[in-house]
Amino acid sequence: MPRVDDLPRVVEEAVLSDLGARLELIAGQTSRSMADVEERWRGLGEHDVFDVAGTEEVGSLLASPARDAGFFADALRTARDALSQAETEDLAPLRKRRAELEACIPTVVAEYETAADGSMRAEAEYRSAQRTEAGVHVLETTTWARVAAHQVLQSAEEALDDLRRDVQQFEEDVEEAEDRLSSRLRGIAGGTTVHDGAGSEVRVSQDFWGFVERAYPGAPAAATTSRTLSEQLTHVLGRSTERRIEWLSKTDPRDATTWLKDHPDFLQSIAFVDAGRAARLFAEMAAASSAAEDGEWNTGPLGQLMTVAPLAVGNLNGIPTAQRNLFNQKGLSRMLAQDDLDDGTRSQLGEVQSRLRQPLDDDTMPSLLSLFPDADGSPRANLAYGDIDGATQVTTITHGLSTNLRSLPDWFSTGADLYSTLSNELDRTDHISDVALVLVMDWDSGDLPTVWGIDGPDAGAARLSETWKGIRQLNPGAQLNAAGYSLGTTMTTQAVADNPGLVSHVWLFGSAGITPQTGESLAEQIDAGRTAVSVTHADADGIAEWGRKSWLGSRHSEDPREVDGVHVFGSDGGWVPGFGSPEGEYGEATDGHNARESAGDEVVGWGAGPDGTLYPEFHRMEKTGYLDPWAESFKHLVNEMREAYDEVGGLR
Repeated sequence: MPRVDDLPRVVEEAVLSDLGARLELIAGQTSRSMADVEERWRGLGEHDVFDVAGTEEVGSLLASPARDAGFFADALRTARDALSQAETEDLAPLRKRRAELEACIPTVVAEYETAADGSMRAEAEYRSAQRTEAGVHVLETTTWARVAAHQVLQSAEEALDDLRRDVQQFEEDVEEAEDRLSSRLRGIAGGTTVHDGAGSEVRVSQDFWGFVERAYPGAPAAATTSRTLSEQLTHVLGRSTERRIEWLSKTDPRDATTWLKDHPDFLQSIAFVDAGRAARLFAEMAAASSAAEDGEWNTGPLGQLMTVAPLAVGNLNGIPTAQRNLFNQKGLSRMLAQDDLDDGTRSQLGEVQSRLRQPLDDDTMPSLLSLFPDADGSPRANLAYGDIDGATQVTTITHGLSTNLRSLPDWFSTGADLYSTLSNELDRTDHISDVALVLVMDWDSGDLPTVWGIDGPDAGAARLSETWKGIRQLNPGAQLNAAGYSLGTTMTTQAVADNPGLVSHVWLFGSAGITPQTGESLAEQIDAGRTAVSVTHADADGIAEWGRKSWLGSRHSEDPREVDGVHVFGSDGGWVPGFGSPEGEYGEATDGHNARESAGDEVVGWGAGPDGTLYPEFHRMEKTGYLDPWAESFKHLVNEMREAYDEVGGLR
């Protein structure tokens, strides 16, 4: 039944006009301030302050920054105009329609309920007259009353159906209006690339519209009473996605299938539905659905979603892992059944399916925590080991550069080795083995040309943040930890910085670097005792440092080993006390930058040709990676995860 409280809110005109006025004020102040500074600077030259040979160009040093300030002011005014356009074209009419629906809903619902009640009474009176063999007059009266009541009810039902359609159309129009405004704001540029007086680009806190780094060490990411543009767009995306899932669950299945085909990027957005709202949405749909004995939903909204859009449920953070696995495996089968699937995608999806059928050492099966096609159609997925919903400790681990599901065999083994080794160590030391692990492979780490950028890690951090929030929604008491390798350390630490105190322990291997702002946040969290950070870098790893080269344009040039308070652990080969036995055991040195064992040619000597020319002799050598089970760094990781577990877990 339609309810006024369920109608989406439309932002008030005063809010937009106030925001527009603030943007205009900032734009004006920016323009005037920079113009005043430039004028004063030039005045110094006019008064011969710069009257030194070779300083003729000093007076124009502020021309480029002043131009940038002008572009920024223009961008603010463009944003103001976008808000004004949205108000005139979209929001004012929507507010009027909402007011009309607010007035209409109680009346139509009341008339329907009255008509339904009247029809039931008329039907009862008619049946009573039939049973008691009343007189002809009474029979005629109750018959006509029954017909009339039925006609009134039919009219009320038609009015109610019309109202439902109006409400649904209103919801869709609000969503489209939000999308249009978001699109306009995302398209604004100006002042996003800043230059110094010499014309060189400089690093600023405003990288692009909607992303603002901390203005100073210790500053919050956003005010507690408001959202940044980025946070607002994420919120709007999540709400719009939530409403679309509801629509998919009850519209004509053919319409749902057509819409999904026309919007292949929709599945990427599902992770950004707020975890709490996702949990409530799933519970509501489950209450209106039923399942077969094997657990597969076959009626109601979940029955329809399992048939037409299983990944729309499987990618929701905050719902039970067993349900995510059920829906995602259904979605995986549907994807593999497509006739137009290219060989590369089919191979990657086949790897996922193969791993899901591979029991772990404790005879449990891995779970498919997420699955969706990326913007370029590449499949992305997260897999889970153990009981995420009930574990005492849950740890995420992620990869580095140039990695996708083609690398799943190696990374799946890495996750399985870590999960089983940690469980064995807990058993050996008489602990209750109650841990879970999430292999995070749902972000695009890019290829070599993008390694110095921040866009990929930033996007991955946003998605990882939602994964953590989903785990916390499901398992509020769990200790939440994270591990990252190579560029994955850049991504993971950004997510840690964006969510202070959410993650208890962090381990970084062969880091490609972190941003200065992230380093400041980590230092603050370490100092406050909210997060412990451990880092390792092998002497033989000559690759990781290239990701930190500022002269190559790296946007994440800080070495995490230099952050105040971090713990640096070994990966060059050495004794690991307490691992495997009370005395410990030796761990092998990491021979390069790889996460897993790799083969490489090494010079083992020199030979001489017939003419006496020397040539190197190579031998194929197996090289140990950071996360091989026999590596020192891997054993330290397991030890520290076990020690972290001691903070929350118990002995048998």
